[in-house]
Amino acid sequence: MRLHSPELLWQWSRDLHQAGWRRLARVVKTLNYLVHKCLLPAEAQVGSGLILEHYALGIVMHPQVRIGHRCRVYHHVTLAGETWIGSPHFITLEDDVTIGAHSIIVARPNSSLTIGQRSILGAGSVLTKSIPPFEIWAGNPARKIGDVPQNS
Repeated sequence: MRLHSPELLWQWSRDLHQAGWRRLARVVKTLNYLVHKCLLPAEAQVGSGLILEHYALGIVMHPQVRIGHRCRVYHHVTLAGETWIGSPHFITLEDDVTIGAHSIIVARPNSSLTIGQRSILGAGSVLTKSIPPFEIWAGNPARKIGDVPQNS
């Protein structure tokens, strides 16, 4: 991972936030925004192996986001939760999820939304409800267009 990568700066921000250095975490988050034009909250929970394509350009996330292991999120993606920071509601990307460029994911007010393991959301999609594991969704509004093979 490059020293200036958005993933690394985001990790530093999250680590500082968890250690109680909230102001310094905010400084690192702001630096990430200035360098990469992305808003990645220190409060988010992120697994290992996350790839933010195209230097995370234009990615915006609500703090109530949980991302599993080995997920891939392309540029200009919005993950918007209509809930307060610290609520029991999350947008969850389970392991091995791919989110295409320019997609918008919005959880209903004070509701959770989950994108299941190995699911794919196509580029330019608008999603407002959960996706089961191993499914491919696309469109506006997003709908199921196929299945991900479970043996690959």
